[in-house]
Amino acid sequence: MAIIKCPQCKKSISDKQKVCPHCELDMTNLTEEKLASMSRISSLKHNQNLQTYQFIAMLIFLAGCFSVYTIEDKESPQYIAAQASVVIGFIWYIVNRFIIIWSKKRS
Repeated sequence: MAIIKCPQCKKSISDKQKVCPHCELDMTNLTEEKLASMSRISSLKHNQNLQTYQFIAMLIFLAGCFSVYTIEDKESPQYIAAQASVVIGFIWYIVNRFIIIWSKKRS
């Protein structure tokens, strides 16, 4: 008895199980074509999530930039929060770009 990863949910299951207990995938009628299709779908979902995170990071960065230039009191907590959102948004965007580039090179 070996532990394998479910092709759909990627959780550990026994190779003797006919149905995944996590996602209820029927393991008896899996073909190479179906496995390849599931892999492509999983990859597309992962890329869509990364692009969504990148878009959110960009919005946080731009909102922070707008707030930094419109807030006149440089000692207010709002100004500090705006500066923090600029930094967080920028770092999050750069990290997501590296992850996207790395995942494209890997596949």
